[in-house]
Amino acid sequence: MKMVKVGLLLVLVVFGFVTFAQPAPGNGAKRSFEEKRTQFLSPQSGVIMVASHRGTHNDDPENSLAAFRKAIEIGVDIVELDIRATKDGVLVLMHDSKVDRTTNGTGRVDSLTFAEIRKLRLKHNGQVTNEQVPTFEEALKLARNKILVDLDIKADDKVKEIIAMVQKMKAERTVIFFVYEPQEIKMVRDIDKDCLVLARSYKEADIAPFFDPYKANAIHIDENQHTDKIVEEIKAMGGRIWINALGDVDKAVAGGHPEAFEQVLQHGVNIIQTDYPKLLIDYLAKRSK
Repeated sequence: MKMVKVGLLLVLVVFGFVTFAQPAPGNGAKRSFEEKRTQFLSPQSGVIMVASHRGTHNDDPENSLAAFRKAIEIGVDIVELDIRATKDGVLVLMHDSKVDRTTNGTGRVDSLTFAEIRKLRLKHNGQVTNEQVPTFEEALKLARNKILVDLDIKADDKVKEIIAMVQKMKAERTVIFFVYEPQEIKMVRDIDKDCLVLARSYKEADIAPFFDPYKANAIHIDENQHTDKIVEEIKAMGGRIWINALGDVDKAVAGGHPEAFEQVLQHGVNIIQTDYPKLLIDYLAKRSK
């Protein structure tokens, strides 16, 4: 199935019915989990949602529980994490295929048992910390009903196990599935008709098929699609628009130029993933005054 071949990106976000009894806080303000749900389902609201790449990994080890707690504390809407499986099939959080870069150990994740990986400690800026490699289950327990979670599946052959864990932890309300083909939306909606879907688009012609007959909730675009026309087209179909600030924009922001975020804001996208979530939150708050 292409979803598995390309690495289905399961994203923990949200589904359910939306109520509008009270307006959610605006740009740069902290939102409750229910407000985050509401905003994700409201592409025309004008609220820009902040997604944090691998947690607050500039302050804490990437893919650590500490990095997710910090994201919750500072008011991030969506946190991104990466899932792999150990030799004995335990789902853990790790971006790389090896543990060498991010821990004090060596070897491939899928060649080490969970017991072996659990003995390791995560590194931050090259220094060993007290943080352990978390399990997917631990991450769900921490994030559920607190923050939306973009789940990047690196273990392509473990999609069923990942879905089973989401169901075990009763985290379905926090799940968005990142798909690459329109027909994959049916598989997602067969799990639960209210599950949210984030679809990956590479050109304008890709977009419309993600809304008929099954409706995606958000479209991930990149620079070549970043135009007023395409952004408005997606909103008119009822979807949010996700774009990354990772790379040149984030580098400029980290260099003391937060106004560089305007490069990804200028056409009206409303989900931005960044390595500097606090700087984006602060910039959005200042921008909305």
